[in-house]
Amino acid sequence: MNKTPRNHKLLVMFVATVVLLFAATAHASANIPIDSPFYTNLDAIISEGLIKSSLSSTRPFTRSEAGRLLAEAIEQAEKEKISSFSAGFLKRMSKEYKDEISEARAHGSTPDTFIKPVEEFSISCNFLDGPHSVFNNEGIDYYDGHNAMAQFQSRGKLWNVFSFYIQPILLYNQKLENIDGNNDTGVSLHKGYVKFSVDNFEIEAGRDSIWWGPGYHGSLLMSNNAKPFDMIKISNPRATLLPWILSWLGPFKYNMFLSELDEESASGHPPDSKLFGLRFDFKPHPLFEFGLSYLCQFGGDRPGIGSLSFSDYINILFSNECRNGDKRDSNKEFAIDVAITIPNVSRILPLAESVKIYAEWGGEDAGYPPDKRAYLLGAVLNDIFTLNGVKLRSEYANLSPSSAGGAWYTHGWWPMKYHGRIFGHHAGTDSDDLFIELSQILENKFSYKIGFDKERSGISQTNTQEKYQYFFETSYDIAKHLNLAVSYSYEEINNYENVKDRKQNNHFLGMEVTCDF
Repeated sequence: MNKTPRNHKLLVMFVATVVLLFAATAHASANIPIDSPFYTNLDAIISEGLIKSSLSSTRPFTRSEAGRLLAEAIEQAEKEKISSFSAGFLKRMSKEYKDEISEARAHGSTPDTFIKPVEEFSISCNFLDGPHSVFNNEGIDYYDGHNAMAQFQSRGKLWNVFSFYIQPILLYNQKLENIDGNNDTGVSLHKGYVKFSVDNFEIEAGRDSIWWGPGYHGSLLMSNNAKPFDMIKISNPRATLLPWILSWLGPFKYNMFLSELDEESASGHPPDSKLFGLRFDFKPHPLFEFGLSYLCQFGGDRPGIGSLSFSDYINILFSNECRNGDKRDSNKEFAIDVAITIPNVSRILPLAESVKIYAEWGGEDAGYPPDKRAYLLGAVLNDIFTLNGVKLRSEYANLSPSSAGGAWYTHGWWPMKYHGRIFGHHAGTDSDDLFIELSQILENKFSYKIGFDKERSGISQTNTQEKYQYFFETSYDIAKHLNLAVSYSYEEINNYENVKDRKQNNHFLGMEVTCDF
């Protein structure tokens, strides 16, 4: 047996002692799910210059941090003139997080202990005609034919120290694994965790998703493409300043987690493999933020490999030396990302009210510095042509390094997969992806998205697969606490599965009804 739990505890205790040096007031609070519209709505408020301390590239946020940011936006909105659209937008978000806003203002209206047995309930039905691509949905698998899902979310807080979140799902697949007659219905705990919070230190244990980087359509290292991880995560939920001259780096946040991966053969790594992640976010200027991300996959039950000592863990996590065949061998990825927001663009050029430009650059672990590089570039035009609520987004990712096209997410022992899905960018190895989306929110009740995505995979192969996807999504609040969302997507694939002249046309039709309490 691999006797490592004691070592895990020692590492966690050491890091916890260090991060407590940067403590500030905070409160126990559940996370806001990564797929929540909160994040795109918050970006709209940030783009207007109402929030200057937000670090937006690491998700999820806690509800407590959301309350602090919205309190900052409300205070700023009282000092300057904003559009009626933005005012209405902010008012609606403030109602949803009114308790957290009051808590941030030190009014203390939020009870120290409460339980919401059902905070949100939803039912969705999805029909696939062909093997349509489904990604960035936290690893939930849909197959050719009819699929249905019901889920609810529950959260609570105990004595303002502990918090918890539970999200079970009931999933029906008409043709499980695309096999006729292989219908399946199952219940599982999709996400669920408990958190302990003291001052500005938080430790979370359970199952949850993580997104690192400013990307919207994908991220190089961590996204919600795969299932939520079973992990222990340590973080400071509230942005804070580092001491001494390091304060010039501005608001600072960190994330650190350790996960034991799945044992499924589809993932390709040894049973009981470990995944360690570390991220730092900084905002030295209200319009500029940058982050550093690091992943290390290692360990597991491999033939002829002994157990790991504490010093082995240190060597694995913080050494760049390649150790093929050694018990300290590992697979590492590293990324740097930046995001710049430019407000009041319309004063110079009536193209948009504000523009956000972002980029992410990453490398695999071969070489020093890493030489197998991938990158992501994106831009967002908010209120394009000064039309309220209209947003145009473009994003391009390249995961086919010239030095080794198939390097990313692949490894002889530790491919970057969880339950068969890549937990970085969904396009996968040896690929690139171009994404364009036009969206609008009307009267804060009705919204739509129209988009196009071109993805090439197997770029270094003779027959590169080319996938073209066209989609439309719409959402409408049919009542105060009831929302209806409908989506349709058409997909055309050339050289399907890298076979010359093989074509595939797929369709996706989905509908979801959500009720919040």
